[in-house]
Amino acid sequence: MTDTPLLYQCLIAVRWGDMDSYAHVNNTQYLRYLEEARIQWFAQIGIDLQDAPQGPVLLQVQHSFLRPVQYPATLRVQLHAGDLGRSSLVLQHRLYLQDDPTLLGEGYCKLVWIEHASARSTPLPEQLRAQWPVMPAS
Repeated sequence: MTDTPLLYQCLIAVRWGDMDSYAHVNNTQYLRYLEEARIQWFAQIGIDLQDAPQGPVLLQVQHSFLRPVQYPATLRVQLHAGDLGRSSLVLQHRLYLQDDPTLLGEGYCKLVWIEHASARSTPLPEQLRAQWPVMPAS
């Protein structure tokens, strides 16, 4: 994954129930960790999703599992700026243990902003665009 600007990072505690029969965090839990980080980031930049007429829907997600995680642990989830379109954005993500620089997993998710009533795409909110770093041309 290329080095892209950091937008947000947070700590998320791994729960005992997040583990599977192999005694490590179940792969499906990672999507919940990423969702939690996204929701926290939206709240931090002033985007209220509760009962809002428009908001993000997940279009695509990709995650590479590089190292297993076991309870007890606290994850550091980083969200990095990816592509920004008219109505879509890509958030790249990286996961680490709280105080360890070893990369545990990485990937991205693509979100599309929609008008809930019509289920049609709509331009991204200006307060989100204002938080997006200017990316150098490739």
